[in-house]
Amino acid sequence: MRPPALKLIFLALLLLLADAGCLQKAGAEPAETRLAKSLMLEWNRLFLELERFTPGYRVPVTARAFAYVMSAAYQSALPYLTGFTSLEKQFPDFQPSNDFRGKFYLPASLNAAYAEILRDFFPTAPPHLQEKINLLEAEQAQQLRVDIDPTTYRLSANYGKRSAVAVWRWSATDSLGHDAFLNNYDKRYVLPVCQGCWQPNEAHSDQPLLPHWGKVRPFIVPRSTVAVKPPVAYAVHPGSDFYAGAMEVYSVSNPMAKENNWIAEFWSDDVPGLTVSPTGRWISIANQAVEKSEITFPEMLELYLKLGYAMSDALIICWDAKYTFNLERPAEYIRRHIRSDWKPLHDSPSFPAYPSGHSALGAAASMVLGAKFGPEFALTGRTHENRLEFAGKPRTYASFSDMAQENAFSRIVLGVHYRMDCEEGLRIGRLVGQKITDLQLVKDEVSLLEHKPEGTFTRKQ
Repeated sequence: MRPPALKLIFLALLLLLADAGCLQKAGAEPAETRLAKSLMLEWNRLFLELERFTPGYRVPVTARAFAYVMSAAYQSALPYLTGFTSLEKQFPDFQPSNDFRGKFYLPASLNAAYAEILRDFFPTAPPHLQEKINLLEAEQAQQLRVDIDPTTYRLSANYGKRSAVAVWRWSATDSLGHDAFLNNYDKRYVLPVCQGCWQPNEAHSDQPLLPHWGKVRPFIVPRSTVAVKPPVAYAVHPGSDFYAGAMEVYSVSNPMAKENNWIAEFWSDDVPGLTVSPTGRWISIANQAVEKSEITFPEMLELYLKLGYAMSDALIICWDAKYTFNLERPAEYIRRHIRSDWKPLHDSPSFPAYPSGHSALGAAASMVLGAKFGPEFALTGRTHENRLEFAGKPRTYASFSDMAQENAFSRIVLGVHYRMDCEEGLRIGRLVGQKITDLQLVKDEVSLLEHKPEGTFTRKQ
């Protein structure tokens, strides 16, 4: 045999060995956690349907609900995970279910926890979506029972359900936030009356949305730890900083550039029933990033939990500031002082302008996502792909930070926020996102890749 042939055979063997090594590495994650990851994605997609079509699920309410849903998922997975701390270590008001003893099957617990907590948070969802919760739980349970013995399945599923019940009871100890989807408005709330103070307009003649949300119990970042800067001084004369800010909003719409119109409608997410909420948008982005990456189950669980906490806490701080400063929206100012017949691209929301909730939410979420996937994680946003009612064509970004920046800018070209609203919202969100990114869920510096090595469940023979 000639030497060149020997070289070719040797090269082929090296390639085969390399392929085998790659396959071994790719299959290193246990089937149990691969299934759990698939389950989590499927349940989180259903959450987006539920929050879109259930009345009362406005942006802060959705963020809080998602944080509790992910708390239930996290708590239901603890018997499988090594080194992760139970929620009562962080939240003294939380009373967990009993410790688990015996063989444990993660997907069974996770499936039961999601179903139970979603039924609790969405009792007023449309009937077909309530049935979808039941069907998804039943379909998954039927498949899971094939994999394990009946006792292990029953004990694991019961643990997941008890974990969800414990989280729901914990939610109920926060009276202002719990069941807020039933109480978006307080008819007794009296708005301040002053020059430049926000008031309901012809588009939103109802009471202001969630005026007490700033007093909802935070998860990780108390309101007192993030000082919100006041807006620039209100003024109506040309040449003032406030007038210039309103003039910018007016100018970008007159005329509206095609690209700006796309950006504005792409990020709007503020039309109940038509779109997901702004919170739902960032959950959708997280789902897309998870699908694109090679993330482990513990990392995925931690990502969604921190995402929920960051979005919820950022919006509590933001909402507290909104009803502290009570600043009117650009539309009212522009019609009085610049052009009487001006209209924004989108009706102004029914709450004060400063600071921007969209901006705070996006910045907080982008910090959590960027910490997990890196500062240069390119992604194409497909939340509204194939929608024809508005400009939902996918847009591609080089990073989550770029997404957050454009999301904030969209509120200016939409005509519902001044630039200062968006800049302060971004600053608040980044501060909250960083604090929650730094949260340590693992004790004794156990690797996030570590899990119960074996014997966590018993397969049928």
